[in-house]
Amino acid sequence: MSINTSIGLIGVARQADKKTPAAQPAFVHGLTGGQTFKLDRSVESADVSCGVRAGTDSYVSTITPGVDFETYGYSDAIALYLYAAMGNIVSAPNTPGAPYKHVVTLGDVIPYLTFWGRIGGEYTRTDGCKLDQLEMEFEGNKPLGFGITAIGMDSEIGLAKFPGSADPSCFDGYFVPTGGTFKLDTASGSPVEAPVTKGKLTLSNSCTADPLAGMVTPGDVEEGKLSTSGSVTVKPQDMKLYRKMLTGSETGTKPTGKMVYGSFEWTFTHSKNADHKLVIEAKRVPFTCDFPKVDPNGGAAELEFSFEGVGVESRGGSPVTVTVYNAVEKYVG
Repeated sequence: MSINTSIGLIGVARQADKKTPAAQPAFVHGLTGGQTFKLDRSVESADVSCGVRAGTDSYVSTITPGVDFETYGYSDAIALYLYAAMGNIVSAPNTPGAPYKHVVTLGDVIPYLTFWGRIGGEYTRTDGCKLDQLEMEFEGNKPLGFGITAIGMDSEIGLAKFPGSADPSCFDGYFVPTGGTFKLDTASGSPVEAPVTKGKLTLSNSCTADPLAGMVTPGDVEEGKLSTSGSVTVKPQDMKLYRKMLTGSETGTKPTGKMVYGSFEWTFTHSKNADHKLVIEAKRVPFTCDFPKVDPNGGAAELEFSFEGVGVESRGGSPVTVTVYNAVEKYVG
């Protein structure tokens, strides 16, 4: 029987430490694409001259396991992924509304994860993973999409099934822009509602995984500096947002050489549970934007305010703060 690529699942759980894989998934969810198991295997030739005009041998230099997949914003799992990308999460009871509130911010160290993957009848596990990159994108009323890339230390293929009994989140709904609020300002930390059409956010940890002598798999996965980038596109009535970014004032006329920081706040609702919400905020955003182009066919101008390298204003700050309201009690401890 062939491998049915329409049957795909990911299971994920936080590890207690680097060396101990989680016993079973804390969350299982569906996919919109990608690889539930990814193996970067480097094979090199043993370069030696041995009296013939050809090589004599090859060897495996490195093996780096990981995962690289796309999914929707399931309210239970997405908080774990955001925590794994940024490094700090604080959970607390929440009333009224969803039972729990989780605030995700920048931390010094990101956690290790265990991933289980399924495609068709093939099951895999990838251990000691750190989140290299999380990408989020929304447009119109499409479900909120996420891309997850993680690098691991060890792996196993040919499993019989996922351990445990966690039900897939696919049937419980996901975060959507419909009914949400989208705020933007290009020259202050106090955004206001704006005619946003789409946006994206990328959190990148620049992870590296190098083997030690005598090993082909990584000895550890090390994260680098968190890089925060993305864009937000608006269909404005005038050029005030552009002028504020360029001059520091909506009535300004001269570009300023002083950096002008803006802000945004995106609130997403849930397709099935009105109490579940996802809020993404940034207060110190170095926006850039091109002036709109003339189009002989007409149409409303759109401005794409892009950003890269969002920083923090003070020690203990966070380039982005994400708040998730859901039914999960906690992700740490």
